[in-house]
Amino acid sequence: MSGPDALLLLLTAGSFAALVIAAKLPVSLSLAASSVALALAAGEGVPIDHLVEGMFSYLDVVLVLFAAMIFMKVIEANGLLAELTRSLVVLLGRSPSVLLVALTIVIMFPGMITGSCTASVLGTGVIVAPVLMRMGLPRDTTGAVVSSAAVYGMIAPPVNVPVMIIGGGIDMPYVGFGLILAVLTIVPAVLTTMWLARGKVERARLAEVVAESRAEIAASAAGGWRRGLLYLPLAVVVALMAGPRTFPGWFPDPRLPLTFLVGSALAAVAGRRVPLAAAARAGVREILPVAGILVGVGMLIEMLTLTGLRGAIVVGALSIPSAFLFASIAVILPLFGGISVYGGASVLGVPFALALLGRNQIVVLAALSLIGAMGSYLPPVAFTPVVAAGAIGGPYLRIVRRCAVPAAAAVVVGTLILIYANPVARVFGL
Repeated sequence: MSGPDALLLLLTAGSFAALVIAAKLPVSLSLAASSVALALAAGEGVPIDHLVEGMFSYLDVVLVLFAAMIFMKVIEANGLLAELTRSLVVLLGRSPSVLLVALTIVIMFPGMITGSCTASVLGTGVIVAPVLMRMGLPRDTTGAVVSSAAVYGMIAPPVNVPVMIIGGGIDMPYVGFGLILAVLTIVPAVLTTMWLARGKVERARLAEVVAESRAEIAASAAGGWRRGLLYLPLAVVVALMAGPRTFPGWFPDPRLPLTFLVGSALAAVAGRRVPLAAAARAGVREILPVAGILVGVGMLIEMLTLTGLRGAIVVGALSIPSAFLFASIAVILPLFGGISVYGGASVLGVPFALALLGRNQIVVLAALSLIGAMGSYLPPVAFTPVVAAGAIGGPYLRIVRRCAVPAAAAVVVGTLILIYANPVARVFGL
């Protein structure tokens, strides 16, 4: 990379970090301001047309996030999430390990459909956390379990925003990622929970939780058919998502935004009645910061392209020897993800993916998203532990310390998958 390009890159990264850390501006505004600063420094002025074009680069992803978050708010308000947690406790309460696995996936669920770790923490995390603490888990361990599951839920299928961002940058469709993303997220999430909670569940207290949950179900359910009706919207959403892949050719694909809106409409009249407009406003308000980040990411990528810096980054990445390239990915991507996982995916994920074009790109993008997501634990931002600590209580640094070893292990695993991407792809039939 030439001297002027290196200076521009340093200016962009420095201004972004200063705005987020020192000025404490939202990540979305920091990305937009850094985009304008880059254009000015490169002598392009303020190219409004390019900035507006960049703002709409991820419109399809934003629509998915809005629709998914509305669905989450509706099933939270109608009682489905609480009912699901109680039912799992009653059904699986005899086996603490199996119950922990199920509760981990429940925490992941909102992130899986919204691509937002905040949705997992504030959606199912705050419902599951009291159950975990009543089972005997300390507060900081509970926060670590919720935080870890939320981070993995953010990059789990069907919605993985970092992969969508990188795929958009290299013109690769978001197709064929389901199986490998499921393995790279659900398996480590479950293993992390078991590592954090091993030996901490007290069977006597778990029996009390099961008895309380059984009593709550008996008190809240007027009849079996009403409980079945409560699960109907979730079943319809799963069917609309799986149908086109299971029966291609004759099962129409409604796409994710319409799928979640249909589920929201059904959930609004199942269980407790929910004002759909109020739930929609609440969902959009909660996911708006993530949507703003995607708008800022689109602007930054557009400016990197306009100034030629994107090509210079790619050329520089391609010139790095393989050993140093993998080491750079393992270190730099989580560090940048500590500021913004989405920002790291756009600024670094795209050139790293292009530098690894000789390897299976589905595997590469999945592994890059895994490595980058581990930056969520890094101070001073440590976004997911901070949100989890705020919702559950206690200092966030204790959660960070609990998650440090599993996160480092995930980075190592992701790096090994990058190195052996083609053999891994053959295992998954990609």
